[in-house]
Amino acid sequence: MRVIVWMLALAGVMTAGCFQVAPQPPLPATTMSSWGPTGGFTLSSGPSSCAGHATLIAGHTSVNDPCFTGIDNIVVCTDTSAASAVQCSPGAGYLAIYGSGADTIAYSRVK
Repeated sequence: MRVIVWMLALAGVMTAGCFQVAPQPPLPATTMSSWGPTGGFTLSSGPSSCAGHATLIAGHTSVNDPCFTGIDNIVVCTDTSAASAVQCSPGAGYLAIYGSGADTIAYSRVK
């Protein structure tokens, strides 16, 4: 009787090891718009957003990406290496980033 219980337990453990949970799908892109007396904005998130990290070389670098369409783009930048000032200047097809040393900068365009 004990042998049968052990065999069933072993078969259950082996069977349970074969089941795998499927990974969660990525979140769908979301777009929110707002309008008020002082103006409006549209905020997009998801895979179509324009964001990433860049490492400065001697205090500056540039990111070439067609999601930057001009100087009127709103860009959020932060220094993830140290509490240092960062300047981000978008242009047509690029983002110029200025900071200190070889810090890593996280950037995101708000659409």
